[in-house]
Amino acid sequence: MTEAPPKKAKYAPRRLGLRNSAFGFPLGMLLAQSALMAKKFVAINDPVHRLIRGITRHWRLGPSVLPGGIRVFEYLICEPALPEAYYALARFHTLEGMSLESFVPERWRVQARHKTGLPQQVNFFDVIKLDRRCARDLRLKLSKRGPGMLATELLCFGTGVLRARNDDPLDRVHRYLWSQHGRIWSEHESVHATIRALHWNSLPLRYNKQKESYDSTNVIYGDAYGELEQLWERRADTAFLDQVAGSLQRMAHQPETAGYLYPPLNLGLVMKLHLRSQALWKSPPANGRALLRRIEYVLSNTVLDDAPPTLFRYRATQPQSEA
Repeated sequence: MTEAPPKKAKYAPRRLGLRNSAFGFPLGMLLAQSALMAKKFVAINDPVHRLIRGITRHWRLGPSVLPGGIRVFEYLICEPALPEAYYALARFHTLEGMSLESFVPERWRVQARHKTGLPQQVNFFDVIKLDRRCARDLRLKLSKRGPGMLATELLCFGTGVLRARNDDPLDRVHRYLWSQHGRIWSEHESVHATIRALHWNSLPLRYNKQKESYDSTNVIYGDAYGELEQLWERRADTAFLDQVAGSLQRMAHQPETAGYLYPPLNLGLVMKLHLRSQALWKSPPANGRALLRRIEYVLSNTVLDDAPPTLFRYRATQPQSEA
């Protein structure tokens, strides 16, 4: 007498995407949401990002009003009190193009007369502008330029940085960035999607459309991580957190994309695909309490990479100007 085969479970889905009658959602969707809610972030914490992290952690955010009556939060900056290493980084690396291999902050000093207006020239504390290894990366902000908040995309949507691969070997800007400044690499980095984008070839005689790639990653740069730390340390100030959450509501409909060096042509579509690939939240936090829960989640699920290597390729000449 043979044993009867076991009966199949009534609601057992046979393949991803098959609707499970118990819940009414495709299993593939449930698995994707579960994976996102369990995702980890990696914060870059090498000397450059650690420097900016310290600034955004300790320099206080305060309310400000932009033209048009738009209320935002910005860093309350007193220029002479910024660290000497910040001025050296901004002058010699960001503006003059010195490689970080050659840059030793203790050996380079910026004279007082050259410090005036320097933060404005390098867009204050935005690492995507300050660190040439991140020069073509993209992020969403309330205001592209100025001393505004840097972790707005992370707080509103739970997404890491959209990183440029600079993978068009015929483009001189891509080759220059790889050969002179390189690209940060972390063993903890994960890529949720690779997005193809269009860009103009930077060669004057070949000014036609080319294709390149962007990685939608779990990476957090030091500027945004320091900002999270400041908000967390001010968690007892519920009125402050409510005001910050209120200012973030514009991110749902009117964010600006911070891309400073030859951004892709189809910028809006690229950012939409980036959010679709890994967003934890669909909208900004409703109030200070919701904001605090998000900060706690990100900080609890982030590993600090203190020594991420910088990878190099090619040999090239320096581009003449930014777009």
